[in-house]
Amino acid sequence: MGTRMRGDMAVAYDARGHTASDLHLHYSQKLQRDVVLVGQLSYFHFLVVERDPTVTTVDYAPKDQLAERAGKDFAGLVNAVVTTDDGKEVWRRLIREGPDNAQFVQDLRSAIGKGPLSKVSRLEVLTFQELVAEDVWTRNTHRALAWIAAARDWPLVEHKQTILDAMRSRRRTSFADCLALGHIADRALFGAAVLQLALNGHVSSNLGAEPLTGDTLFATAQLGA
Repeated sequence: MGTRMRGDMAVAYDARGHTASDLHLHYSQKLQRDVVLVGQLSYFHFLVVERDPTVTTVDYAPKDQLAERAGKDFAGLVNAVVTTDDGKEVWRRLIREGPDNAQFVQDLRSAIGKGPLSKVSRLEVLTFQELVAEDVWTRNTHRALAWIAAARDWPLVEHKQTILDAMRSRRRTSFADCLALGHIADRALFGAAVLQLALNGHVSSNLGAEPLTGDTLFATAQLGA
């Protein structure tokens, strides 16, 4: 375990406090490194972010950084910070269920967009039910990230280009077709490549509607178009 990861684990244990929240160690294809997630809500939010093409970067453990900008009371209310493709900084708060009556939440809403928080666009509050609403997408994202994590040490640029070239020559391409584009030893890399293209919105797929199988479809245009 590297120095950075040991530090992240120490921060996560501290953030967990005296609760029994699980710690999850996962590879983030957005950040291209392992991240530590505290509790179930953080894990499901991670799956939502990793498949959202409108999110360009994310901080899954922003407490210390936010404490310097907004103070400890406000920082303790925020579970993640995302930056969207239009350059907006969005703070996210994760709760089990609404309404959100935690102390200082309304004060934080009032402070956003002003003074030291002038660059923050908004506070989003997400409940457990909202995070798991797309059940099939959630399960497929978990599986896709496992493929991508296994290929983390390989550059996938050429594999992605081969997949895109194949998609342009036909209306749609199945997951099995993608796996068969190269030598049998490269199948895992082609699988990781097409799944990363899908999670990042570079190709469309039916991953939100059907479980991931060899028949899962991918296309450069919207499926059904």
